[in-house]
Amino acid sequence: MAIARTATYTATYARGELIKLQVHRILARCSNDQVHIRNLLRGVERRWISEISIYGLDQNGTCHVELFVKIDWSRHMLHMSAGRDTVQVDAGWQDGIATEIDLALQKFELVTRELGLRKVVHSRYAYGVDRDMANRELGMSPANPVQWRSGFYGTTMSIPELDEVTAGINLAGSG
Repeated sequence: MAIARTATYTATYARGELIKLQVHRILARCSNDQVHIRNLLRGVERRWISEISIYGLDQNGTCHVELFVKIDWSRHMLHMSAGRDTVQVDAGWQDGIATEIDLALQKFELVTRELGLRKVVHSRYAYGVDRDMANRELGMSPANPVQWRSGFYGTTMSIPELDEVTAGINLAGSG
């Protein structure tokens, strides 16, 4: 006689820490600059940074692919004020990382590896942040916008359990 067992798995995370964990996974896979990673995570922790983009650039500095993560801090504060300061995730989350984050990372790494692209990290501050002060505290400076090879198309994925975070990927058009 066969016996079937079903096991369920859930883990609970502090909402802010789970956001930082998503960002850290992306940065750790796309940058070797530990100081820059620490500064970006500090900016996320302070709710100064609302978007991080990693661009795949060719030898001419032309962009072929972008991986991005956006954080809606207003939505985050709504969750916090409603007492939803923890998030419960299931077995679909590997080591606390959302499937959407892993999917975007896999595609980005595939394109950058196949095309031999170098990775460059840019960040954007949340509305109302004193950019000069944040730049001083985080050791950052304004960056020039990237130049795309030719237009781009992409997708954005919302993370249902952590809906203030979206991740996505943009690819250069074929033109």
